[in-house]
Amino acid sequence: MYLSPEKHVFLRLVTTPAVARIVGFQVYPIAVPNTNADMPFLVYRRSNITRDHDLAGPLFRPVVNLQIAAWARNYNAVRELSEEVRLCLDGHTGTLAGVTIQDMRLTSEVDDFLDPTVSGSTLPPAYEVRQLYQIRWQEATE
Repeated sequence: MYLSPEKHVFLRLVTTPAVARIVGFQVYPIAVPNTNADMPFLVYRRSNITRDHDLAGPLFRPVVNLQIAAWARNYNAVRELSEEVRLCLDGHTGTLAGVTIQDMRLTSEVDDFLDPTVSGSTLPPAYEVRQLYQIRWQEATE
């Protein structure tokens, strides 16, 4: 079984009532699979991973940087969603789906706006908040 902090974070987001009330199960890895997906939704992706070693070999406590992007049709909605994500994840520790998170912290947050009409698209404008979390987790050794 492949264990990853992304699975843990996904389950944490979709089972936290305040987040699930807003996005349901619309939490996607890397990209939204359907361009007709209803907003709001969340997209997550790894941006970096480091694994520490000592003289005996790997320590199996990697640190992954996980970016979570909240998308909504208006600024107030995306800010509300990103705040609920922050309350759900920042400082979280524990075990879900067989993955133990030892430390999770929000390290940066950026607001953005996408206007697809600039490139001739008929899609409506959207607001985004990107949060970057640093996660130390216990990696399986077998």
